[in-house]
Amino acid sequence: MTELSIDTKKRTIHVRLELRGEAAPIEIHVNKYDLKKSGSAMTLTIVEATASREWLAEALREFVRGRSFTLPANAGAVLTLLT
Repeated sequence: MTELSIDTKKRTIHVRLELRGEAAPIEIHVNKYDLKKSGSAMTLTIVEATASREWLAEALREFVRGRSFTLPANAGAVLTLLT
C-alpha cells in the first residue's frame, strides 16, 4: 500500500496499491461506507466501491460490497477519533 486516505465526513476511502505482477499501481475508491458500533465492536460496511482494474472491481462487487466487516479494536478506536 503506497497511499491511504480516509474522509470521515464524506465517508470515502482511497487506496493505492503496488501489486507484484501489475505494471502500474491499482486504485481502489470506496465511494461510500457505513460504520456501526455495537457494544465494544465496530463494523465497517462497504456500500459502494470501484477499482482501476476490472478484475478487482468485479471482486469488490461480488465479495465486498454490502458486507459488514468487524474491525480490529485499534482500527475502530482510530476511526472513532476521526469521526
